Amino acid sequence: MSLRALAPCVLLVALFTSSLTNAFNITKILSNTSDFGSFNNFLSQSGLAETINSRSSLTILALDNGAVGSLQGKSNDKVQRILTNHVLLDYIDQNKLKNLPNKTTTMTTLLQASVVAQQGQGFLNVTVSGNTILFGSEVQDSPLAASFVKSVYAEPYNISVLQISRSIVAPGISAPAPYTTLPPPPPSKTAPAPSPMTRKAPPPATAKGKEDTRNTAAAPGRGRADSGAPCALGSGVLLQF
Repeated sequence: MSLRALAPCVLLVALFTSSLTNAFNITKILSNTSDFGSFNNFLSQSGLAETINSRSSLTILALDNGAVGSLQGKSNDKVQRILTNHVLLDYIDQNKLKNLPNKTTTMTTLLQASVVAQQGQGFLNVTVSGNTILFGSEVQDSPLAASFVKSVYAEPYNISVLQISRSIVAPGISAPAPYTTLPPPPPSKTAPAPSPMTRKAPPPATAKGKEDTRNTAAAPGRGRADSGAPCALGSGVLLQF
């Protein structure tokens, strides 16, 4: 087959591959309505929009401009940790929410895939109570304070955008990552270092031993003078010769 005949096939493959790698763009999806302008900006500023677009089968729990006020004034780092808990690692649409087995389930969020989640912070509890669908952190004693409002966008089975009434802030999620607050390591359990006085004054026995060695080498006969008297006479004769 000639290269000219292969060209249309190559183009189709390239277009198909491109559609797979760029299945959706959360920024464009949210920009279709002004109600989520602030939420959209937070996703972009915190870098979460790029992370969302690089994944597949996600559900975004979006906040409208009125509900997003709780994030105002927080650093990008804190906003990112809070909003990662609004990204479910599965495709969940309105129909699935209304037909939850046993009326309750635990869902995994993007926060759980990070290094900062601890003690259930990366999981959400979703419970159907009458005609209301409630959301809350899976951390013990956390309230189910957020409720489902409406479905904003759905592209089965890639991405679903659901509006909830308020942000979900897991206890302790605004704190720095655990590894940034570790205490310094304990001191090593080795023998204590010598005190300054010990370092300045070596043991007398060692010094005396060195002195005896030098004197013995210089004057071999000194070992016979037990009384300690100097051998001046012998030394003088040798020096005058």
